[in-house]
Amino acid sequence: MKLKHLAIALLVGSTLAGCEFPLQQARPRAPVPQNWVSVPALPVIEEAVLSLAPTFQGQRSGALMAQICGLARGDLKQDQVNAQLAGMGIDSARLPRQSKDATALLVNGDRAAQATACAAYQATDVLLAFNPKPYLKAVPQSDEKGKDKVAEKPVQPTLQVDDKKLGSVLPIRIAQARTNADVFALIAENLQRKPGLDVDAYREQARELFSRLAPTYIARVPANLPSASANYLVTGMGEGRLEFSSTTGVRFDLSLDKGLTLTQNGVLWYGNGQLLGHQYRLRTAYFQPEVAQLLNVPQK
Repeated sequence: MKLKHLAIALLVGSTLAGCEFPLQQARPRAPVPQNWVSVPALPVIEEAVLSLAPTFQGQRSGALMAQICGLARGDLKQDQVNAQLAGMGIDSARLPRQSKDATALLVNGDRAAQATACAAYQATDVLLAFNPKPYLKAVPQSDEKGKDKVAEKPVQPTLQVDDKKLGSVLPIRIAQARTNADVFALIAENLQRKPGLDVDAYREQARELFSRLAPTYIARVPANLPSASANYLVTGMGEGRLEFSSTTGVRFDLSLDKGLTLTQNGVLWYGNGQLLGHQYRLRTAYFQPEVAQLLNVPQK
């Protein structure tokens, strides 16, 4: 009986071996509309996040944002914030609870909005033009030539870099830039899965995704801080510009004309349209559909 079953199996196998089965044909891809254009994702995401950055009567305030970030992280309670505001001369009871101005976030208890504001503030803090003034200190200058004479004008103090203040902010800038690269890359990956939107729609999608990822952003900044043993070498600092490198292989360059670039061990981690060493692009409906008709030149 076993031999009989084996013979049947061999017969069926040999019969099937002689048959040709049609190969499954791949579905043809739909043609890309002619009004679509590929654009880099990074500027779209940057513009979206910049639009979320909180302001207080039109101005950025690190002191007030520290209170909102403390509330967003759960490090501060409302009564603690109220006491801090009182020390700044602000009566928390007189602040609006509903307003487009970020002052409302100091008192309204909206944890999600507080997280979005905190994340957007940090993400844009590293993108905006660098202001060197807080990191300079006045040093008295002696007037050797005129010390025996009555000076006509008081000697003006010279400005020097406050190494301690500047050194405290450099690791934070690296952490913010790294976190931008991480979160923006995740947003870009998701935007790429929705081809054919216009730029405004992609920008709105980026705003929504960043708001959802705000708690992740906040938690990731301290995780992206360089080692405490890292040393830094500042190679350029001025109005709108900051350039430095670290012993951990990081190079940071922020300028008015080129924006932010961050390299890690020679790999472009952020900037020039790249995130995490990869160039993300979006296939956008950049022109109106009617434009496609202008490109269809009839053949003679």
